[in-house]
Order: sequence, then structure tokens, then C-alpha cells
Amino acid sequence: MTIDDTTGYQTDALQAGLHARADLVTISRPPIAEVRQGAQKRRKRRRLVQGLSGVTATCAVVAGVIALSPSRGADSSPGPATSFTPAPTHTSAPTTSAPTTSIANYLQASDLGPGWHAPVGAGTRPAPILGSSQCGLSGAFKPPMPIKPAPNYSYTASGNSMLEAVYTYAPGNAPTMMADARTALKTGCGRPQEIKLLDSPPTVADEAIVFTVGGDSRNILVRSGDRVASAVVSLIPAGQAGTTWIDTVAQRMATRLTGG
Repeated sequence: MTIDDTTGYQTDALQAGLHARADLVTISRPPIAEVRQGAQKRRKRRRLVQGLSGVTATCAVVAGVIALSPSRGADSSPGPATSFTPAPTHTSAPTTSAPTTSIANYLQASDLGPGWHAPVGAGTRPAPILGSSQCGLSGAFKPPMPIKPAPNYSYTASGNSMLEAVYTYAPGNAPTMMADARTALKTGCGRPQEIKLLDSPPTVADEAIVFTVGGDSRNILVRSGDRVASAVVSLIPAGQAGTTWIDTVAQRMATRLTGG
């Protein structure tokens, strides 16, 4: 056998082997009905997934609208548990106005006795009680400032004069001021030979203080609540007559100040 004959034999044998293997592998086509059913199942599955996604998105939008809605009708269902509840409105406590002072709270001429004339307005006194006196100047007494100026009224008689003012203090300051004044006056405010605390008469007001800063003058302080009436008279009668007159004036001051 020649080389050419051998090559031809090998080629024919290879081809025969390939054909034999091809006959062993059988590729069958799937039935048309099964293919259609599979396609229909896949389409139904896609539609179901898309439908569920749409429902979820719609519910989220509706919930957001309900939560953000400013008002709802009376027939609406209750809102979600996380709905916004406005905070309660806090109203400020009512402010307490300061007690007013009128001419009726001041002494009248009839309260001082014969020869005295009706009170005449003499401006206002912005300084605190005893602020310009020796008690205030020495630092023994430091009174608080009133919350508003005190109107002054002057009274005159033959050879005599008197001045009264009614001070209004912040709540709680007036009792403290009176206590501090009494303590300072007991020591004479550094000048005991001149400034003396005298006996004070009982009145219808909360308390009263009578003192002298020397000579024949007398000072009277009468407190009712947060208001303090302060009066100074230039001359008083000598002896018991003067003491009785001062006690009567202090009692009348208290009556006017309290409206009694």
C-alpha cells in the first residue's frame, strides 16, 4: 500500500466515526403547547409583580397625603398613630398692676385741725424715702426706689407747713424698707443726739413709724401693703399736745391710705 492509499483510508474511517457519533446525539424539539404555556406563566408572573409594586407605591402616597393633610372632614377615619399633635398653647400669667394713688389717699385739711388749708399739688418726689436725710447720706439706711414717682401735696397753716407723699413699691419691698428704716432709726443713723425713733401709735394700716430729725419737726411713715405714706411737719405743739396731735395725724394718714 502506498502512502496515498493509507491517507485515503484514514480519512474515510474518520468520517465514518463522526457520522456514527452524530447518530448517537438526538436533539428533539420541545412541543409547541409547552412553550406557549411557559411563556404565559412568565407573563402572568411579571404582571403580578408589577401589580404588587403599584399597590405598594399607591399606599405610600396615600399615607403621606393623610399625614400631611392640615384638616380632615368629620366623616374621615382616624389618622395614623404618628400624626402630628399641636403643642398646647401656654398663656402668660396675668400681671398684677401696681396699686394706684389718688388724692383720696392723702390727708385732707380737716384731718389736721383748724387753720389748715386744703392740700395743693407740689410736683413729684423721685428720691426714695429718707434718701436725702442724714440716714440716707450716712449710708445707715439704703431704701429701695419706688416703682413710680410719688406725687407731693403741701399743707399750710399760720406759721406752719406740712408735706405728704405716697410711695408705691414692688411687691414685698415695702415691709423690708420699713424694717430697715426702723433698725437705722434706733441707732440714730449715726447722729443719735438729733435723730430719734419715737413711740408709734396703733393704726388701721399695717404699721407706722414716728421719728424726729431734730428741733420741733416730726416725720411719719405709714405702710399699707406695698404703699407707704410719708409726711413731715415743720412745727408741732410742745409737750403732750404735740404728741397727741402727731398720733392723730398718723391715724388719719392710715385711714386715708387704706380707704377706711
